[in-house]
Amino acid sequence: MAHHEHESQPDFGTGQKKLSVYTFGFIGCIVLTVFAFWVVLEGHFTKAQAFSLIYTAAIIQFIIQLVCFLRLNAQTEQGRTNILTFVFTGVILVTIILGSLWIMWNLNYFMMN
Repeated sequence: MAHHEHESQPDFGTGQKKLSVYTFGFIGCIVLTVFAFWVVLEGHFTKAQAFSLIYTAAIIQFIIQLVCFLRLNAQTEQGRTNILTFVFTGVILVTIILGSLWIMWNLNYFMMN
């Protein structure tokens, strides 16, 4: 006889899957995408205003996708670890990109002068 004891599911820090969260994320992303198209098609905004509105909509949509679809949250210890890992990855990427741009700018400056 095999005894199947209650095996606990591993905690990945993502919380429970709920249709309402996915629906909110889907509708939110559609609204923000339509908003960005409206800003461009309306033509009443200056280039700087349009860029700012579209960029803001993109940042909000990114956050919605992180929370609703990737279920990134701070409700559990593993969830907080996931957030710290995500932030650390962002810091490393920004450091690499900005460092590379700085090196290329310096190379261009010193080779042309």
